[in-house]
Amino acid sequence: MFVNPVSYDRFYSMKNVFVMLLTAFLVFGTSRLAVAEEEKERGYQQPLQEVFQTEVVYPQEKGEVQLTIAPRFSEGDAQNIIQIPLSIEYGITDAWQIELEWDAFVNRDPTAGGATRGIGDLEIGTKYSFMNIADWAFHVAAGFEISLPLGDLNKELTEGFIEYEPFFILAKDFPKLNNSQIFTQFGISLVQRIKNHTDPDEDEPAAHELNWNIGFFVPAGPIRFTTEFNWRNNRWNNDGEENQMYLTPGLVWDLPKTWELGLGIPIGLNGTSDNFRVIAMLTYEFRLLNSQSAREEK
Repeated sequence: MFVNPVSYDRFYSMKNVFVMLLTAFLVFGTSRLAVAEEEKERGYQQPLQEVFQTEVVYPQEKGEVQLTIAPRFSEGDAQNIIQIPLSIEYGITDAWQIELEWDAFVNRDPTAGGATRGIGDLEIGTKYSFMNIADWAFHVAAGFEISLPLGDLNKELTEGFIEYEPFFILAKDFPKLNNSQIFTQFGISLVQRIKNHTDPDEDEPAAHELNWNIGFFVPAGPIRFTTEFNWRNNRWNNDGEENQMYLTPGLVWDLPKTWELGLGIPIGLNGTSDNFRVIAMLTYEFRLLNSQSAREEK
């Protein structure tokens, strides 16, 4: 019997593709079953780990570690900036976590003058979450962050302030809408200047800042559609100059083995904001303690 080699190669290629897709489906399904079992035990579902410009209400569980790299590009009228922040979160208890975020690389390219690059600021934070309050699918969290100006002020890689930022988060789940959620975050950034330019006239005003974010996400299979409104303003205090507003649509892809991949596009809504930003996000979560040990210690 004569077999057309082209047809055989095509069949063999299709077979390989089918096997790869089936393997990916089984891996993803197995990982989702494990996650579903964990969510059932803790009493609420967590469709994603992070959004793009808002702190989520979810805490890291006891013994869990989350690593995130989130490269971002900002295009403005006066300058373009590339940043590569690295962050690590760790669950002290099932409700209380600590966090460290560092701008490991910053490249600033102004429209006038030469480009500068180097390390950026370091942020240390903590958050305590109250999940599923009264079994009504409401979640609340309170947190506090301190930002330390490690960057070079004369290269404009930092603003030269220590920033103290208490914040509050409120979220509401909608289990009947595929576990969609609306959320809001409010905070205030209290600044203290500890670095000055060589020419003090170049220093920005030491103005405290209000921050408000509100948004939602909608899961659809392994994809989470996200939208945020982000606002930062310090014009109410000490002749501040900032008033930035963004609309931030994004997608987060829930990958197997507790990986997440995301892409967000913040769009400036007023003349003092960047024209747009691009934020990529890769997140990985794992336990320092194995599941059995974590359960026994709870």
